[in-house]
Amino acid sequence: MSPEHFKPDQFKKDLKRVLSLIRTSQRYLEDGKVVELSALETKVADLCAQARSMNPEQRTDVTPLLAALTDELALFETNMEQEYADLQRQLRGISNTAQATNAYAHAAKTR
Repeated sequence: MSPEHFKPDQFKKDLKRVLSLIRTSQRYLEDGKVVELSALETKVADLCAQARSMNPEQRTDVTPLLAALTDELALFETNMEQEYADLQRQLRGISNTAQATNAYAHAAKTR
């Protein structure tokens, strides 16, 4: 999209929709639901491509929304990393329990 074809109102609407999608994804993550990231990734990539094509004046107009997007994505990333770490700990616990159960079962069979 060339700067002369830039539609600031549409860009702002699209960016606000993506912010809403990030917040919804955040709630899903908090609720332990599956979060589909491919649609979010595509929408963010589209917004970034549009932002790169803007002239400096246009970018200045949407800077607060772009900053909000960056902040929301950073928070979402942090929370996803925490969720991943929590899952890793849980899986290690399950694995350790399974190993112990197998060891006790094996010991019981060899008696």
